[in-house]
Order: sequence, then C-alpha cells, then structure tokens
Amino acid sequence: MISLIYGSGFGIYGYLPAIYKFSKKIYLNKRYKETFKSREELALFEPKIVWYKNTKNIISKIDYLVIAKRPFDQLKIVKQVLKNKNKVKHVFLEKPISLSPKKTLNLLKIFEKTKANYSVGFLFEYVSWYSLIKKKIKNHKKTNIIIKWNIKKDLNKKFSWKYNHKEGGGLLRYYGIHFIKLFADLNFEIIKKNKITKDYWKISIDDKKHNTINVILRYSKISNFSYKIDNLKTNKFKSPFLNEINYQSIDPRCFFLKKYIRKNLIKYNNNFKNLKVFLNIWSKIEIINFNAKKFL
Repeated sequence: MISLIYGSGFGIYGYLPAIYKFSKKIYLNKRYKETFKSREELALFEPKIVWYKNTKNIISKIDYLVIAKRPFDQLKIVKQVLKNKNKVKHVFLEKPISLSPKKTLNLLKIFEKTKANYSVGFLFEYVSWYSLIKKKIKNHKKTNIIIKWNIKKDLNKKFSWKYNHKEGGGLLRYYGIHFIKLFADLNFEIIKKNKITKDYWKISIDDKKHNTINVILRYSKISNFSYKIDNLKTNKFKSPFLNEINYQSIDPRCFFLKKYIRKNLIKYNNNFKNLKVFLNIWSKIEIINFNAKKFL
C-alpha cells in the first residue's frame, strides 16, 4: 500500500497514524512539514513519510488516497484524480463527503461510473455503545434511546468552514453527519421531530417497529457525551469516541480509524444503495430546516 494524504489537519494527526501500519510509503506535501514537526506524538511515524512538492510527479506512484479536506476540496480532488489514468485502488473520504446531499450524490455517481472504490470515515459503527444500541433494537419494539453530545465550541475557529453551513460545515453537517449515517444503518427513517438553530440540533426519529432515537447536540463550554437505553442508567463519556482528545498524544479516534481502514482493505464493497439511504435522510433533515433551493 503506497498512500497519499491530502489534508494537514485530521489527515496528519488522524489518518497518518491509522494507515501507517498498512503502508509501505506515505506521501505528504512539503507544505505540511511544519505542522507535522509541531506535533511531537507524530515523530514515530516519520520513517515511512516521503515529502513531495508537486502532486503531478507522484500521483502515478500511489494506489491509496486519503482526502481529509473541506467538502468543496474533496469534490474537486476526486474529479481531478479520477480523470487521470493512474492505479488508485481506493479513495478514503472524510465526512461530510461534499457540500450538500445533492452534490454528494453527484460525487458518488462519479465513483459508480468509474468503478473506483471509495469509503467514508463514518466511525460510530466501531464504538461499543453503537453495538449495544444495534443489538437492543434488533429484536425489540418501542425501545427509547436518548443520546446527548455537548460539543465545546472553539472560539478561535468561529470563522472556520467547520462552523459555516454554506461551506459544508455547521453543527448539522460537521458533527451531526455521523448520526445521520447511524440512522441510515439502523433503518431509522421516520422523522418525528427535528429542530436546529445555530447552537443546537434536536431530532427524534423512529424505525418501522416504533423504536425511537432522540439525539441532542449542542455547543457547550465543556465537552461530554451520554446515552441512555429505556430506563437503564445513563452512560457518560468524554466524547462519542469514549476518550478526551489530548493534543500531546495520539488522537483516540485513530483506534476506530484503524478498524475502518482494515475493514475496507480486506473486504470492500461499494455500498451505493446504503449511502443513498443516508443521503435521503440528510436531504429530509435539511429541507425541514432550511431553504432547499439555497442549500441543495
């Protein structure tokens, strides 16, 4: 596996540690070097890194591509890469995949047409609480699940695309997108309540057996995550990925990224149908809250 990573943020501190074991070489742009050197915990991953300056010179040498950029950039890069004749076997995309459900569908059609393999970093399916919820609703009716995620808002990044809905970010798209994929995977498509403001998102959604998932995401001064199944005790964690992110150590999400990457390397199937269900729910959620013509 010879890899190329686009993205100096989560691409470096998330995907680099996650793909290191599987890669012979990992190409990183020289522009990322200063960021890489500033994070001491990444030093042990340097032996396999090849620093490059011009993408045109190395695109034919790689067979796996990681794109951890803004949604707009992901769309543009995929179009460029798949236009060229190269030996790219698989493209790992970050969520949100593109700017909107409609643009994301167009991007997936490009993959379908070219028969290129792709996968998206939806990580909830690899955490233990997701497995418990999945097991509970499989053989039950009228199960009630409450999930709350308080997200610490980084005031230094308030002008970042991650907080800008029009650029593919915002509370719904950047943080809530994992939950929309969770709904799709668990066959929850009946939206009962749905409200979003600039500071929070509340949704209540059912499956056909009348099981209910209630999700509340809000910006807060502190970060924490909890879930409750029926009348059982509330389970509390630092984040949905169970541990608090410490910027002096390996990002805890890397553990789940490794599982995601291993799964897609060993046994992969472009599940276009499943992603269409996800996009359908995403569209419904946004149409309820926003002017569809403006955002879709």
